[in-house]
Amino acid sequence: MSRESKPFFREQTKSWYCSINGKQIPLGKNKADALAKFYELMGRKADLQTDSSTVYDLTQTYLDWCQKNKKPSTYTKHLYYLKSFVESTGKRLRVGQVRKLHLTKWFEDKSWSSTTKNDAMGVVKRAFNWAMEEGYFTYNPIAKVRKPPAKRRDIFYTADQWEKIRCAAKGPIVDFLDFLWSTGCRPQEARTLEARHVNDDLVIFAIDESKGEKYQRVLFLTAESQAIVERLAAKYPTGPLFRNRLGRAWTKDSVKCVLTRISKRVGFRVIAYGARHGYATNALLNGVDAISVSHLMGHKSPSMVSEVYSHLAQNHDFLRKQARNASPAPSATPTPPKDTTATNTR
Repeated sequence: MSRESKPFFREQTKSWYCSINGKQIPLGKNKADALAKFYELMGRKADLQTDSSTVYDLTQTYLDWCQKNKKPSTYTKHLYYLKSFVESTGKRLRVGQVRKLHLTKWFEDKSWSSTTKNDAMGVVKRAFNWAMEEGYFTYNPIAKVRKPPAKRRDIFYTADQWEKIRCAAKGPIVDFLDFLWSTGCRPQEARTLEARHVNDDLVIFAIDESKGEKYQRVLFLTAESQAIVERLAAKYPTGPLFRNRLGRAWTKDSVKCVLTRISKRVGFRVIAYGARHGYATNALLNGVDAISVSHLMGHKSPSMVSEVYSHLAQNHDFLRKQARNASPAPSATPTPPKDTTATNTR
């Protein structure tokens, strides 16, 4: 950052100027007015920094912080998107000049889905928000820019569909799929599961290993899933439990490749998250309340489970049952008692 100077006079223009944060700012032709404006500008120095600092500088500062305070996977993801954004805008674009059009033009050359664009813009907005919170800037020029909608994962499987998937699967992926189906955990949680996380019929991820890094993540194991982890823990006492034929931990891409082959065998798309959504849907169909389902899935709010209800709307038998429960039939109207008073015929 350039050293700030006192007001100076330029003969060519017969005007006063100052340099703040490397940016030359005109102060006018009158010396007294120029000095007054200079001191006013110095009083709102933070505002000027928003106008003079470049997006490139912001991203580098944010990434340095991210590398020290976030998981490697988070840093890698943010580096990818922020580098791409700076390549699109150029290194000279100043923070105060950023507008929605810069984000729009960034996406024009990308064949990204709406969900990927949502993630990408979310990273850029997070960097700007971080700079605001840290006090680097006093306003965020893209605070009100809306992210593209993320496409909700609507894929879920019935018990019959899952049986077809299970039959089409071969080798070590079977244990991985069975664990997903019986616990409803996130695929990433299964991929990173180690023996040290297992405590009898519970799997406990520490706060810094859990999504959001705010609460411990606890999985409640069924007899089937407990048997799987105990068998694998005996084989792999350290490192990830779920591994491929070569003894290597499953990665997101390797799981996707296997499921793509399974998709061709069963005739419909198979994704790992479908097991999680199937778990939630089947739990609700079996009468488990939404609050319990949300906690079993690692959500802190039942509102996160509301996405599952769109699947239930397709199940008319379930909705008929719920309608009867919501509006029970009224009790039968009692028959008026007969008048037993003797009739006087005399």
